[in-house]
Amino acid sequence: MLVLAMAIPITASGSSKIGDVNGDGNLSIADVTALIDFLLYGAETPEPNVNIVDLGLPSGTLWATCNVGATNPEDAGDYFAWGETVPNKENYAWTTTAWVYYEGSSLRFSKYNTSDQYGEIDNKTELDPEDDAAYVNWGPEWRMPSAEQVNELLTQCTWTWTEVNGVNGRQLTGLNGNTMFLPAAGQRSGTNLSSVGTNGNYWTRDLYATTTVNPMNAFKLYFSKTMKQRSSGARNQGCTVRPVYASTEVPTSVSERADVNGDNKVSIADVTALIDLLLYGGETPEPEYYVDLGLPSGTLWATRNVGAEKPEKYGDYFAWGEVEPKDYYHGSTYKWNDSETSTMHMSKYCTKEANGVVDNKTVLDPEDDAACVNYPDGQMPSQEQIEELIANCTWEWSQLNGVNGILVTGLNGNTMFLPAAGYRLQSNVNSAGTQCNYWLNSIQEVAPLNAWKIYGTSSTFDINGSSRAIGYTVRAVRAPQQ
Repeated sequence: MLVLAMAIPITASGSSKIGDVNGDGNLSIADVTALIDFLLYGAETPEPNVNIVDLGLPSGTLWATCNVGATNPEDAGDYFAWGETVPNKENYAWTTTAWVYYEGSSLRFSKYNTSDQYGEIDNKTELDPEDDAAYVNWGPEWRMPSAEQVNELLTQCTWTWTEVNGVNGRQLTGLNGNTMFLPAAGQRSGTNLSSVGTNGNYWTRDLYATTTVNPMNAFKLYFSKTMKQRSSGARNQGCTVRPVYASTEVPTSVSERADVNGDNKVSIADVTALIDLLLYGGETPEPEYYVDLGLPSGTLWATRNVGAEKPEKYGDYFAWGEVEPKDYYHGSTYKWNDSETSTMHMSKYCTKEANGVVDNKTVLDPEDDAACVNYPDGQMPSQEQIEELIANCTWEWSQLNGVNGILVTGLNGNTMFLPAAGYRLQSNVNSAGTQCNYWLNSIQEVAPLNAWKIYGTSSTFDINGSSRAIGYTVRAVRAPQQ
């Protein structure tokens, strides 16, 4: 019991770990109590800090659910001049703005200056952490968003003018269906606060740049009921700040921290596992990589996609026969296309002279198999293996932790979830939340520019062919142990 009473520090970059159920950064007897409360009452224990929302963005950027200085998503929070970290001053004028001074009547900048018209040039165009309101007020895991991250919100999310608890603003719906609310908090200029309820103005950490950089202005996100855009704002203006999460370690939810034994559910067995962890200081078990669905062949299927940490996460997208994800999925960037024209010409895996160099290879070599290269003991499934899965399992359109996909139930009652990750074409993610697309390991012999894939929606499931250059997700299989 003395060991149980001791607090084992487990904090790294401020993120709480598996077993730290109450989220205080330590493993102690208090976590056993919190776990039992969670099992008895099924309620989420309050998170120790600001919540984070994953909008399913291609970059993986995670956004805070409320503004700096706010406790609820609809609260305006604090107003900052650009490059300042102390909010809510009486007068937002150039004479009170950080890094500004005057030579006679001429305005000058002592930092973040790209033009000799405004003083000594340092060519700094992005806020240093010590001048970043999110970093200073919330800690090193947070930053003000970049102009590119704001642009991703504008292009990848659905924006709806709405009201939350009497506050006007925009609700953003991400590619995965998750949402985030931005209140129309207006802005401060001089001693005035204006446009509350009609406009939203959110700073980025970047100076404004079009063809040239203007050091008087910085990029901001601006929206109203009828407009949303990335625009410029004078650095002296007081705007709100919605941070992005900058740490490499993502905070876990209470339910995730409570899954101590790694079986993707919370049960009384986790209490035993947590007590063992406290008593003996053992490592938290690794989650199972494969699930046995009771298939006649004994084939095991992976519990999550290649590149995903959890069953409901999309993971990485791969062109067929490539083993690394990339930013742009197109015939011109496809590894096995050696054509310099608009017509694809395959240099490997080809059965027809009209489509490339004939080598009659129809199944991926291990070194070109994204599962073989990136997933433990795995390989991409064959047509025969997916046909066995279809014939012997129940397929149901479902949700896991708010993510749409297909729940596959095996002959023995074990299950596997396939998230509807859509696909990547060029730089865009399409049909996330509505389509499942998973590569198989073979080409279409009659049309070798295409490879076979799994295709599923809420109403259909099939095997079909698709261009090898498109980015789809991968679910590994493992042959039974001999």
